[in-house]
Amino acid sequence: MKKITMGEKIENKKYDFRETCFGIVEKDEKLYCTEKENEISLIGGGIEKGETHLECLKREFMEEAGCKIISIEELCVIDCFWVTRNNKNMESLVNVYVVKIDKEINKPTEKNSKLKIIELKDANKLLQLPYHKRAIEEYKEYKK
Repeated sequence: MKKITMGEKIENKKYDFRETCFGIVEKDEKLYCTEKENEISLIGGGIEKGETHLECLKREFMEEAGCKIISIEELCVIDCFWVTRNNKNMESLVNVYVVKIDKEINKPTEKNSKLKIIELKDANKLLQLPYHKRAIEEYKEYKK
């Protein structure tokens, strides 16, 4: 899987670390995302202890969007060094997959989450996390 580094790791700075998995689902130039508290993001999240990437994606897709995954394909890994809104230094190891979902969409199981479908062309202005924006750039290259 292609590995990308974003940002710069500064020596002698402490970074919180989190490994995540996110899926990109696109149909007819529409991107399937999740919306929580007026923030739009790719569907996915943190890997729980003992969980595989596929298990994480399946759980997150049901929790955040009510979608059942039928297949995944590796896209890239993004090692992102960034500063959160709360001024915390963060290293996010982000595993990104191209995902196909079942046609049936249910209600998300996580409170405050809902499926949000946006135009692929609008993704970079609507997504807030830097590694989500980069994942979309990689996806557009993959599609060519």
